[in-house]
Amino acid sequence: MSPVVTDIINLLGQLLRLLGMVVLGLGFGWIALDLLKKIEPWQGQVAIFLGLAGLIIGMAVFTGPGALGAFAIGVGVAIFMWGMPKKIKPEKENS
Repeated sequence: MSPVVTDIINLLGQLLRLLGMVVLGLGFGWIALDLLKKIEPWQGQVAIFLGLAGLIIGMAVFTGPGALGAFAIGVGVAIFMWGMPKKIKPEKENS
């Protein structure tokens, strides 16, 4: 294959890897937040937090900085989407 085709395939592979890490981060973030809300004892909540922190530390060692950044962006977006308190909309009175 020509070098141009190889470079294009490598670029598409790296972009797919970054998008996959964002989706993986969203999934892990959602699962962690869901479990943090459902588990009552503080020991379970600490275990979930330390598990997510350990996963990020492990990824820092074994993946590249781009993949780790994409994963962190996914977790951050999950926290903002599902972790923030819901705004209560006032009911409109029909009079």
